[in-house]
Order: sequence, then structure tokens, then C-alpha cells
Amino acid sequence: MSKKLSILSVSIITVMAGAAISPALGEIQAAFPDANQTLIKLINTLHAIWVIPFTFVSGWLTTRYSKKSVLIAGLIIYIIGGTGGGFAPNIWFLLSTRALLGISVGLMMPISTSIVSDFYDGDERTDMMGKVSASNQIGGVISMTAAGLLAAISWRYAFSVYTIAIFILIFVVRYLPKQPPLGNNKSGEKTKLNLKIYGLALTMFTIFIFLYSIPTNMAIYLTENNIASTKAIGLIIPLSSIGGFLGGMFLARFKHLLNQYLIPVQVLLMGIGFSLIAFTLNAVAVSIGIFIMGLGSGTLIPTIYNMVTNVADQKQVMKSMAVVQTCLYLGQFMSPIVLDNIARLFGEVTSSLIYSISAFVTLIAATILFIYVIVKKTKLSNYFTAKSCDLNE
Repeated sequence: MSKKLSILSVSIITVMAGAAISPALGEIQAAFPDANQTLIKLINTLHAIWVIPFTFVSGWLTTRYSKKSVLIAGLIIYIIGGTGGGFAPNIWFLLSTRALLGISVGLMMPISTSIVSDFYDGDERTDMMGKVSASNQIGGVISMTAAGLLAAISWRYAFSVYTIAIFILIFVVRYLPKQPPLGNNKSGEKTKLNLKIYGLALTMFTIFIFLYSIPTNMAIYLTENNIASTKAIGLIIPLSSIGGFLGGMFLARFKHLLNQYLIPVQVLLMGIGFSLIAFTLNAVAVSIGIFIMGLGSGTLIPTIYNMVTNVADQKQVMKSMAVVQTCLYLGQFMSPIVLDNIARLFGEVTSSLIYSISAFVTLIAATILFIYVIVKKTKLSNYFTAKSCDLNE
């Protein structure tokens, strides 16, 4: 149990590291009036650019040092980069701490998911992948809620949410088993990644293009359309993470229940969620939509991670995870750019239009996936029927 908790504890502080202090951005902007809006937005997104190269550095380091040692180094940098923002005398110092935060997440992220395949197999691996995703989501809920409350006192206090990494560091040092380094490829042959890994990476990029429209656009959307008050917004946005948490916790059960229809249903849930957000303009309906969308994405993301561990060669799991997670953070960074430019093709860029497009795209994707599964099952059924007839003859 201690080993499981040490693995899951690292997942609490990774995916939502950048968005954790988003409730404090207004106060930070007031504290640095000379900083333009682009620099203020970079506080939320700059880390993602640094995550990308350091996911590959993490893979290289694990060939020379144990995963536990790299995790410990990442956690120390996370504590410095995360809490350091609270001491920033100017915007440039603050942005440099966000870069450090990105480096730390890049070091930890591939390990936090690949380490599951080191200790677990089969259904237990699927269950743990779901719980890793659930930990990602609950970390977002806790950090954003706490940061919002602390920011009401002072924006500097909001950065203290990152001190949770101190307790996680102690837990990892004490309970996570130490494994030998992965080692280099002794044969001298350069092994190529399975092509399916790149398909999964592209899928992850696409998911986060749409998923990250929640932290980047939702507050504006709710305000522009007079759907919710400022106080209510702080309670509505985390519903996506709550949905993701519950989805991750019950992923193994969903997999057994839905079987081949698991991924089509996950994408359909995202489509239903975006539809409620885009077309109802009612606080309750939008809240339900955010929750359902989170439920769909919260089960889809660990499903992709699980597929990566199943497809990749054991020695290539770290590199495969680095590729997929690079696309995850690239999707986070590119989300407002891609969605704004797509919306611009259809008219004036508004949050309403962005969520309408997201609804149409995800519903169409779900329909295609359902058709694909049905056709595949029909062909398989016809094949076995034909074989059975041949045997009877």
C-alpha cells in the first residue's frame, strides 16, 4: 500500500502544476501593472515549453540513475520553482521560477506513469493507470481551490500550494522502491518506436487542445454570458477535475463494462459535455457539462497511457511516455492558439464559438469511432461464422 501511495502522490502535482495558481492571476497582474497581458498569461503556460525537452532528459537520466533518484531531483527543483514565485520582486523573476517548475515536471512526468508498468500488469495496471489519472485531477482541484483562498489574502501566499511537494518528497524517499538504472542499449542498435506510439501521441495532443479550453476560456465564457458570478466560477471550473477524478478511479470497471466501446463512449461523454457548455447558457447545465466532459477525458487519458505501456517494448516505455507527454504539454500550450485560429475561420473569436466547435468535433469523432467498432465487430463475427460453417462441412 505504501508503494502505491508513493507512486500516486507524485501524480498529484504534475499535470495541473501550471494551472494551480490560475485563480491568483488577477492579483498578480495588479501587483505588476507594467507587465502586459501576454506575460501574465505566460505564468500559466510557460512551464509547458520547458516540460517538453526535459521529458526526454528524464528518459536519458534513467539510463544512468535510478528512477527514484531522478524523481527526488525533480521534486527538489519543483519545490524551489513552485514556491519561489511567491518571493518574486518582478515579473521576470516570477517567469524564471515557472521555467524551473516546467523542468521539474518534465523530469517527473514520464516516470510517474512508466513506473506503473514496472510494478503492475494486466487489470491491476489498468486500475493503477486510472488512479494515477485520478490523482492528477484531484491535485488540480485541491491546488486551485487552495490557491484561490490564499490569493484572497495575498497573491504571494498562493504559491505556498507547492509546498505539498515537501511531504511527497519525504514519502518517495521513504517508501518508493529503488530500481537499478535502465542502462543503455548494449547492442549498439538504435531501436525505433512502434508507429502506434506516434498515433497515440497525436491523439493526446488533440485531446488537450480541447480539454485545456476549460482553464483558458471558461472564466471568460461564464462572465461574458452572465452565467455565473465570480465566486461561483471558482466552484464551477474544478468540476472538470472532479469528473476526471471519479472517471480515473473507476476506469477498470468501465473497461470491463464497455469493452470495445470504451473509447467511443469516452469521446461521446466529452461531446455531450461540450454541448451542454456551448448551447445551454445555464449555470447548472454548464456545470453538469463540465463534469461530464471531465468524466470522459478522465477515463480517456489513462486509457491512452495504458495503451502506450502495452504497445511499447519494456525498454522503450520511458521514451514512449516522453513522446506522448510531450504532445500532452504541447497541446496545453497550443490550445488557445489552435482553437482561436479555428474559430476565426467561422467568424469573430468568442468563447461561445470555441465551445460550439469543440462540441461538433468531439460528437463527430465519437460517431466515427462507434461506426468503426460496429463495422470491426461485424467483420469479426462474419469471419468466425464462416469458419464455423467450414468446420461443419
